[in-house]
Amino acid sequence: MRPISRPLAPFVRLLVLPLAAACTGSNPADHSGTTNSGDDSQPVEHDTAPPPFDPTTDCDALGMPSIPFVDATASPILYETAADITLNTTDGAWNLKTEWSGCDVYLFVPDDPKQNQGLPYATWSKKKDNKTLIDTMPLNTQIFFLSSEMGTDSRQAALDAMKADVDAQLDTYDADTKAWKSRHIHYVTDKTTKADGWLGEALTSPGVGAGIDRMQRVREIGSMADPTRYDSSISWFDSNIVMVANEAVYYNFEAARQEKLDAEDATIVPAWQSQEVYGSADIDITLPDAATMATFDTLELDMTKLCVGDGEYGACPAWDYLDYVYLCDAADNTVCNTELGRWITTYWREGRWVTDVSPLLGLLKDGGTRRLRIQNSNDYVTTLNLRLSDSGTETDHPSEAQVIYTGGYVSATFNDRDPLSIDVPADVSRVALGVVMTGHGNPGCMEFCGTEHTFNVNGTDNVFSFPITDQSYGCMDQIGEGTVPNQYGTWWYGRDGWCPGKQVDMEVTDITDQVLFGQTNTFNYTFANLDGTLDDGGNIVLNAWLIYYR
Repeated sequence: MRPISRPLAPFVRLLVLPLAAACTGSNPADHSGTTNSGDDSQPVEHDTAPPPFDPTTDCDALGMPSIPFVDATASPILYETAADITLNTTDGAWNLKTEWSGCDVYLFVPDDPKQNQGLPYATWSKKKDNKTLIDTMPLNTQIFFLSSEMGTDSRQAALDAMKADVDAQLDTYDADTKAWKSRHIHYVTDKTTKADGWLGEALTSPGVGAGIDRMQRVREIGSMADPTRYDSSISWFDSNIVMVANEAVYYNFEAARQEKLDAEDATIVPAWQSQEVYGSADIDITLPDAATMATFDTLELDMTKLCVGDGEYGACPAWDYLDYVYLCDAADNTVCNTELGRWITTYWREGRWVTDVSPLLGLLKDGGTRRLRIQNSNDYVTTLNLRLSDSGTETDHPSEAQVIYTGGYVSATFNDRDPLSIDVPADVSRVALGVVMTGHGNPGCMEFCGTEHTFNVNGTDNVFSFPITDQSYGCMDQIGEGTVPNQYGTWWYGRDGWCPGKQVDMEVTDITDQVLFGQTNTFNYTFANLDGTLDDGGNIVLNAWLIYYR
């Protein structure tokens, strides 16, 4: 199978958490205070002294829950619980356990990470980037700058230069915001690889920078490539330190998702459990009985794809591919062609995605043993759990789902089809259309051009549009919706209904008022390329579902 788009060795609009009104001024204020040199023996001076650290106050101000610190054994392994560390900073010793707020994320940013080595500009070299990073990182981010310079004086000089850029940006804030951000920024005087405990190990190998997420797990920092900085001499994009803020945005998304999942009273149906899967594999799952299935109105697919080996870059597969999970027929479980879920894999990173496919609950309504088939285009350590729950907000539940239209390769005759005649049962309470669509193939302008899909029901048009309104940053804008950030490829570009490293969601619209119950209904589907013609070469991967509720 060919990859969807070419991986290669942004300036982004990032989601920044709001700070409570008590901690934020309405306008930036000009401050003209002094800047300390960053010498180890002297504390850094501020115009407004940061208030004493109070984890409860900080988390309350941000409206975030505080998670207690967990004592752990030191380990640099990805997703392991981060053990306590003590770092020497220009403000004195900083201890993780003592300073743990329970809602902060932690980013450790070296000046020469391995993913940026060999690029034209050093990671900390651009003043504008350094200052912009302070603007864009979420307010619950603790950021640590570490230098790989061998000598004490040269490391101090590197830290002083970074601090000067940061201080210049801090001086543009009002006093409260400046105080808040100041105590979230740290300059580590130890050499990068000599940092305490597991952190020094992680910054040595893989050496890409490290993080601690809100669940206290060790993480890696990914690519810092910026699509506005293509350099023909390296046939790739130069780095931008602003990109590390994407990691913090994603950590916050993951924490919010986990909080939501924890609040659900869900029945978990396990499928693959940390199993290495390459290509196609089948598994039998055991669902609750039909009576219990009838009590659920929500079905989520909780998919994790981890890399085979240690770390991400170099261990994970390099390309973005279409991966699927199919439901096999109940009568003949060797026939597995009903798509239950669809994902686009990452460029060299791991991911977890929770996809709401509730409209397809009717496919599982009989419960009992059913067979699933996965299609992994590359080798992943795969975990899939089905989550069944009752939201308590629905008066009726999805009871039937059938595919009425599929896609295919686009040509000038793509829309030449006869209308469908469908009998809608008289006993249903609600009817919906669900569309799962991804467009691929540059020759037909499917991947990077917007498309529009019109489903006419008894003379009424229902339009599902997938416009590319901001192509350069279309997928980067969706980090808060599940896109894995900082992949080692062209992940940031908006695509036609999909993003690398993201689940493919179903778009649903209610058509109850358009159908005739207990009668024959006329359906028709037409496709439009918003940026061109129906050229040969593009491929629409489409499932249009007709969903009945009772």
